[in-house]
Amino acid sequence: MFEQILPYQQDIASLLSQQLKAEVFPQSVLFSGQRYSGRLTITLETARVLSCSEEGKFGCRCGSCRRFDLYDMSNVVLVGNRDHGTRIAAALSIAKNRPNERSRKLLIRTVRLMLLQYHGALLDARDSKNSGIFESAAVVSEQLSALESAPEQEFASHVDRLESALKPLAVQYRRSTPLSINQVRSLHEWTMQTGLDGQVRCIILEGVEESTEGARNSLLKLLEEPPRHTYIIVLSEHPARLLPTILSRLQRYPIRPLSSDAEARLLADYFDIEKGSGTTLEEFLLMHAQIPCEEIKSSAHQYAESILSGAPLSREALDRIVGELDEPVRLEYFLNQFQTLVRQAFMTGRCARATAAGMLHIASEKAMIGYIFNQNRKLLIESLYYRLQEVI
Repeated sequence: MFEQILPYQQDIASLLSQQLKAEVFPQSVLFSGQRYSGRLTITLETARVLSCSEEGKFGCRCGSCRRFDLYDMSNVVLVGNRDHGTRIAAALSIAKNRPNERSRKLLIRTVRLMLLQYHGALLDARDSKNSGIFESAAVVSEQLSALESAPEQEFASHVDRLESALKPLAVQYRRSTPLSINQVRSLHEWTMQTGLDGQVRCIILEGVEESTEGARNSLLKLLEEPPRHTYIIVLSEHPARLLPTILSRLQRYPIRPLSSDAEARLLADYFDIEKGSGTTLEEFLLMHAQIPCEEIKSSAHQYAESILSGAPLSREALDRIVGELDEPVRLEYFLNQFQTLVRQAFMTGRCARATAAGMLHIASEKAMIGYIFNQNRKLLIESLYYRLQEVI
């Protein structure tokens, strides 16, 4: 178990393997760490091992593990604010440019992860408004099954059909909404149902820190005493923002960022990217999703340089930067690049520790508020710019 993760995340893979073999893995856990650190991959391997009928061995071909191989399992639900849109766009691009079995599997797994948020456990018969979305998800699932068995010569046409089937869901999966109280209630009802032949149920929750108060309170009740054979795994980039009452009910597993060597190895192993290219996993996926990383990097540098040097940007320059950030993923990448530049300024002695800490805090706070309240991106970047000038 965890053999495919061990080369990239040795510490957490070894620890989880030991606990699962000893059957001491807790029912309610928190996997915390940065994006692109492998949090979800580790979570899904944990769910596979827990669900396996053959002790979770690597390469197992039991019925459950075969379903996990292409993420076609029914005992896992994923709810949260994951940016499925960028990952699906990247997987589609890779499948078109590199049509092979590896890209086929990547595409199928990427889309099926998105479909986990349309699990039957979350379909409320009383909610007719969303029934059409679940029907669209079913159509996508049918296309995935066709792609899975399509002969090589028909691969491209099946990818095109899948892309068309995904369009009705595009707005939804671009940015899933935070956990709601109705979803928590539906999940609790699901855990109490029979019909999975004693198989474990795994609930994966992302972005709990951004959910409503009602959802968090309802989740507390589920975490206090999870039903038998039910595992709840919370994923978070910002665990400090979780309520203390929720944190106290979770066993914490910090996941470190991938080292540069591990990231280079992963890109070489899975995407045939030559080591030493300097490309990160994030940039590789964003570029395949048609996100202009280099342009956004340049804008972030200009933005940061203006603040650090005290040389104000012209109205035209600020408008140009804002104009590039017309999608949430672009804004997130911009802010991440800006924060990296601030850290570098501190490390090189260009600004004091207190100044750098203040800038990072303000940028992080602004980003969180902007996301929660769906703030206009132009106003967010402009107000952040003027607020940061006060710190300097």
